[in-house]
Order: sequence, then C-alpha cells, then structure tokens
Amino acid sequence: MKVTSALLQNLHLDKSYSLLTAKNIQILMKMFNLLDIHHTQSMNDVQFWIWMKHLVDLNKKQIYKVFDQFDIDGSGEIDFDEFYLLNTILISIQDKQEKQFIYRHSRTVFDLMDEDGSNTISADEFENLGFLFNVAGDPVKDIFGEFDVSGDQELDYKEFKMFAMACIDRHSDLERRKATKLEEKRRKRLLKEKKHLLSEAKKRRDLLFAVMNKIEPGSADQSNETEST
Repeated sequence: MKVTSALLQNLHLDKSYSLLTAKNIQILMKMFNLLDIHHTQSMNDVQFWIWMKHLVDLNKKQIYKVFDQFDIDGSGEIDFDEFYLLNTILISIQDKQEKQFIYRHSRTVFDLMDEDGSNTISADEFENLGFLFNVAGDPVKDIFGEFDVSGDQELDYKEFKMFAMACIDRHSDLERRKATKLEEKRRKRLLKEKKHLLSEAKKRRDLLFAVMNKIEPGSADQSNETEST
C-alpha cells in the first residue's frame, strides 16, 4: 500500500516512540472533525471510504476491509481513537517507518490482526491486514513456517513479533532488488539512447561534410582513400 495524498505529509511520528506530538494530534483532530459532518464524534463506512480513497491506493473492497478491522468496538463506526491508530500507521508507511511502528506497538498490531480473538495469528489473518504494512503475498507464505515454533499454523505474540520484523525485512530486500533492476534497465536504456544520438550526430556531420565538398554523401571515404594512395 502507498500513501498517495499529500494530506499527511507534514505529520510525522516521534522517532523514539512512534507517536504523534500533541500539536500533530490537534491537526489530526481537526481533520477528523471536518469529516464528522453529522457531529457524532465518529465516521461511518462511507465517510471512511471517502477519506481513504483520497489517501491511499487501495481498492474499495480493501478499504472496507480496513474499516471492519479498525472498528475495534464493533459499533459500525470509526471514532477518533480508531482514526488516530489508522493514521499513525499510514504516517509510518509514508515515512517508511513500518518496522519501527510495529516494534513499538507490536501488541496493538497483534490484537488488530487477531480477528477471531484467539490470542494467536494465522498466516491468513496476517495476510488479511498485512497489506497495510506492505507485507503480504509470498514474503508471508515463505517464512511463516520458520517462526511457527509450535507447528500449529498459528503464531503467538512472541512469535508474531519476530515474524513481523522478518516479513518487513524480506519486503524491504525485495524492494531494493526491484529498485536495483529498474535502475539497471534505466541505465541500459539511457546508454542505448546515447549511442543512437551519437550515431545520428555522426550521420549529420558526414552529410554536412559531403555537402560542403560538393560530393555525393557516402563518397567522402572513397575520395580520402584515393588521395592517400
């Protein structure tokens, strides 16, 4: 998931505790109040969808899934505390601080992902909301078993902390490799374009030389060979 809007670009988490400052909380509260058009101190699913649609690159189904996950008290609405938690996660993603956020708030993230309240998390549960932290798909499936010490296909809290860190590291490594490949492709493309431009410049130079000497293009080399003989 990517944060595509500039709405949160001036909000940043404290590096020590991954929390917003009091000033930033006030700014976030003003945003929440603007969205709370019914003055109920909460947001329904439609208001939530509008907010998220302008912030991130998730589709409608994913946004409603996030709504259900963050409606922690099951009220059918998102209150400010839930809104605050969601946006701190979005800010951590915006600033590429997902790992630090999960480390500092691992219990909160664990409880958020524990959909059935079993106090354990399955690979499916992690993947259901893992896209929020850009840790879904193959990185999750590939290393889940490595951290499932008990072998019950579930992770307890301690296993989850290590697993989440490993998933983020794996994702970061994949992103670095992807960026390296893209950079290599860009360099090859630029080199190809440079060679083409040099070739075109040489052709124009040769043509100009031929015109200046009032001879047919392409015969300059033959003339030079005759003179040298």
